[in-house]
Amino acid sequence: MTTGINEAVREATQTLTPVGTGRKRFIAAFISLLQYDLSILWRSWIVRFWFLLTIIGAVSAVLLARNYSDQTSFFISWALVLYSGLGSFVALIISASAISSERPFLGVAVISRGIAPTPYLLAKLFSRSLTILGMFLIVMVPTMFIVQTQGLTNDMETSGMLLALGYWSLMLTVLVFLGITFSVMFTNTLVGVTVLGVFWYMGLMLLAAAYAGDLTADGVLGGLPLVLQGESRLVEISTILIIGGIPLLVLPFVATRIVNSRDM
Repeated sequence: MTTGINEAVREATQTLTPVGTGRKRFIAAFISLLQYDLSILWRSWIVRFWFLLTIIGAVSAVLLARNYSDQTSFFISWALVLYSGLGSFVALIISASAISSERPFLGVAVISRGIAPTPYLLAKLFSRSLTILGMFLIVMVPTMFIVQTQGLTNDMETSGMLLALGYWSLMLTVLVFLGITFSVMFTNTLVGVTVLGVFWYMGLMLLAAAYAGDLTADGVLGGLPLVLQGESRLVEISTILIIGGIPLLVLPFVATRIVNSRDM
């Protein structure tokens, strides 16, 4: 991995002119490190296994909707709930280990070559977010529309489906940003993953307890089927976007401040 980062940084520095500006150096380093990290992620067995598992789950959801008379919002709601539980674990592992796992040789590979920590950190934020969101949207978008058109009892609206996709994309992005921040805060990868995992899943459990009607198959879904049916209120949408948007604005600054204040 050290060799790979060295090659990425070398590519970045070779694109710079001797009198290149700081902005050019920043952009060149960011793009090179982003491309390198994306290539590493898509070669990862964890990413490939989860992507395959997601496809299998999506096919199962389509088959169930085509052969059972339950409302399509019921099937898709359960698919999203399961993704929030299992997919969150994958996103947590990928993001919370992003920097801490490379810390032992980060200074030699990056900092010693004149590349500031900030483009390295931003490249991690973008690459991990793009990978997690890509795996989610590539599978879930066609799955939703296939279920909507081929399900025996469709009750979903396109606007509700897009809103649900937006909610889950926001949730996954917040988790990735949290993971990267924890990866900067904790030098030990296992500690960072454990602390974030406890924090995140406790939050999911409290959220489920607050919105679940009862412990039946329909009750645990809360108001998610209503979202898919296009019955969300504007005040609810605005509240969720604000609550999710604040971490996306704050966490990069927090992580950048931490990584620039530490010796690599």
